[in-house]
Amino acid sequence: MIATYRLQFRPGFGFREVTDLLPYFVRLGVSHLYLSPVTEARAGSAHGYDVVDHTRLREELGGAGAFQALLDAADRLGLRIILDIVPNHAHAGPENERWQDVLAYGPASPYASFFDVEWEPLKPELHRKILLPFLGRPYGEALDGREITLTFEGGRFFAAYFDHRFAIAPATYGVILEGSAALRDLARVYAAAADGPREHLEALRPSLEAVLRDVPPTDLLAAFAGERLHLLLERQSWRLAYWKAGEYDINYRRFFYLNDLVALRVEDNQVFTETHTLVARLAAHPAVDGVRVDHIDGLFDPHEYLRRLRGIGVRHVWVEKILGPGETLPEDWPVEGATGYDFLNDALGILTDADGEMPLDRVYRRFVRDRPPYRVEVYRSKRAVMERHLVGELDRLAYDLDRLSEADYHTRDYSYQALREAVVELIAALDRYRTYLPYGPEEAERVLRQAAYRARQRIPWEDPSVFDFVLRVLLGDVRPDLRRRAAAAAGHMQQYASVVMAKGLEDTVFYRYVRLAALNEVGGDPARFGLDADAFHARARSRGLRYPRTMLATATHDHKRGEDLRARLVVLASIPEVWERTLRGLGLLFREHSGERPPAAGDVYLFAQTLIALWDGTPRQELEDRLTAYMRKAAREADLHTSWSSPNTDYEDALDRFIRSILRDRRLPRRIGPAARTLGHYGFINSITQLILKATCPGVPDVYQGSELRDLSLVDPDNRQPVDFALRARLGEELEPILQRPDPAVLSAWFTAHDERLKLYVTIRLLRLRRTVPEIFAGEYRALPHDASPGDALLGFARVGGPEALLIIVPRFPGRHRPGTPPHARIPAEIPPPEEDHTIEVRLPETFVGATIADVLTGTTQTLGDTLEIGGRLLPWCVLWKKSREPQETGTL
Repeated sequence: MIATYRLQFRPGFGFREVTDLLPYFVRLGVSHLYLSPVTEARAGSAHGYDVVDHTRLREELGGAGAFQALLDAADRLGLRIILDIVPNHAHAGPENERWQDVLAYGPASPYASFFDVEWEPLKPELHRKILLPFLGRPYGEALDGREITLTFEGGRFFAAYFDHRFAIAPATYGVILEGSAALRDLARVYAAAADGPREHLEALRPSLEAVLRDVPPTDLLAAFAGERLHLLLERQSWRLAYWKAGEYDINYRRFFYLNDLVALRVEDNQVFTETHTLVARLAAHPAVDGVRVDHIDGLFDPHEYLRRLRGIGVRHVWVEKILGPGETLPEDWPVEGATGYDFLNDALGILTDADGEMPLDRVYRRFVRDRPPYRVEVYRSKRAVMERHLVGELDRLAYDLDRLSEADYHTRDYSYQALREAVVELIAALDRYRTYLPYGPEEAERVLRQAAYRARQRIPWEDPSVFDFVLRVLLGDVRPDLRRRAAAAAGHMQQYASVVMAKGLEDTVFYRYVRLAALNEVGGDPARFGLDADAFHARARSRGLRYPRTMLATATHDHKRGEDLRARLVVLASIPEVWERTLRGLGLLFREHSGERPPAAGDVYLFAQTLIALWDGTPRQELEDRLTAYMRKAAREADLHTSWSSPNTDYEDALDRFIRSILRDRRLPRRIGPAARTLGHYGFINSITQLILKATCPGVPDVYQGSELRDLSLVDPDNRQPVDFALRARLGEELEPILQRPDPAVLSAWFTAHDERLKLYVTIRLLRLRRTVPEIFAGEYRALPHDASPGDALLGFARVGGPEALLIIVPRFPGRHRPGTPPHARIPAEIPPPEEDHTIEVRLPETFVGATIADVLTGTTQTLGDTLEIGGRLLPWCVLWKKSREPQETGTL
């Protein structure tokens, strides 16, 4: 594999459009197109994860014919495809026929076990019913307001609520039809079939459609309102409810807590087979090289799922998996690796100046005085997610544990409330998304016991033995006759824990604790301020040995900030004095524009960081629109002063006014411009550095759509906007002469001007190198010795494959390591570019001493001595290729 290119399909950008772009991807140098979901999704979906039918290719994207043409065209060009599959959930909407069948027939539906529904929930009124929390206000108000109506579509009756449809049970059609004299005969037929098998009721649909074509049911349906409609709805296998009721009484598992995404029981053989028939067929095409599995932690049994996936002929598998501190992928997973969050944060960490932690922490705490330390924030947020948004699932877990405790006279004294509190504290203390019991029991027990120890410290008044009981259940240390129930409870708790971590950490804490927002990235740990070179090298070597085909990402469709935005923001760690002075200068503007309802300090601090990173190169109107939308979302995610569940429009409107008035203040450019230009300069260096690391470290580089040029995107939907591929294709063609024969003067000018064409140029040069000498990138990873260069200004390593070798040396902390400036000297508001005569001498590994090398970026050649001077060079990055043969014509790969 050379590299992957991630594409996000959407209406208007489907299979035909990508087929037309294939020559561009070939020119770019990638080997694989890594596609967003291609199965049938909700109409208009901009991402495709709201699947309505796993067995069909999406018509809005072009359908089966267009996708087949894409595969065939890719195959002819030597490109391979990676499919993104969604095994965990489906969209609970009118287009999902299997879900509608469950609504129509309840437990009698052949799909009743297809979805993860608890048919015997704790609330007696919901016995054999599904709670549907889709109403925008309480049920009675919606019913009395005639917002809920009856409709007839496609041979079925539905309860309609705006765009939602909920299938009416055919066994109750007779109640509807008897209201019309012309339909009473058919009503009697339905009444007679009401207690019969589903097949008899389905056989009546053609007759019903034929009759209602001649007798439009408009008046008949309009008669059902108020009490009469309520009585009909009470006879259904579902119950409509205010959406907030879903936080307490929900009895189907959701994707996170999105009510319209219902979880699948893919652990069931029938469900797996039906949802993966299309995957198996597509995997047989020579162009399809593998799949990416979405949300692996949501599955009941990921190990068994992955085994089955390989069993249906899928050649290679990558998993979307976020790793906790010290965590690695389970050794027995048959996968190529993960989708690159780990590398993203390693690359970010190696560019984060650890010396800046204390100064930035001091600035943050002076500005945001009311926020607790990071670990406390994580604990509180995870608890809040469980107690406010996932209460129904929590209560069910506690109930299952309570039933298990009652089944043994040794444990029956544990109260339901004590068990519930133990679950909350244990999950809040867990430092990773989940364990994978019953697999890896030793590691799981260690992790769980550490979490239990931390949990006990927080509630010292609770009987500590309750945690011992919960751990015994999770580890299967119960009587033989209780092990099946214990295993089910353990599986459900692990699924639940992954949701709590995702929502509590990524979607809450990352918007509350904003000391250095660049570190608040998916898969990251904002408390880990920087990564030393030894750790980076160790993690790179480990990937090379264990997962040589794992993805290396620096941007994704789920990232919180684009790769170039992060590269700018992380410069603040090297120049905390500049940030402090800039923030002080902005303070007056903030106070003047705060109004009667000033925004919270944490929101203002996040806004200020985002503003300084976006300022350079973003048109002002675009900046205003994007920042107001982003900060409204950020404030809701933080769940402090407003939220998704209870939007505080007064606060949000005041926040909008604050942002717009700040951006329109004529003094702002003077206050923020110098520091923003500094971030732009050093951020550009960081950006190319992380690109080089991605393209040369062990693993497979992944390019997120559009990020081959500057990527200053924010969190979705900002990072999923249409990409100007015409521009990229044109630039790719224009760059071809300089790619074939690099021009030092042009490259120097691009670097000085921070021209995004340099990023595209470096991308193509390095991907072509990977194709030219693949043995290098399948070979060893060797770190430069500690004493190879003074200080921590550089990161260096070699890739060696047989006689071929590559030496990579990239700058670190360019904002701190400036010519003639001591590490902690006073820094001016705007930092000049590096001077040409600033050099660092690097002692070379023996492999390169005396070798003739080609500089991959500049195309120049030279013979090395035993040292190499870094600085005063054309570009601040070294990618030096020691060839096993005589160097080719200058610049040719």
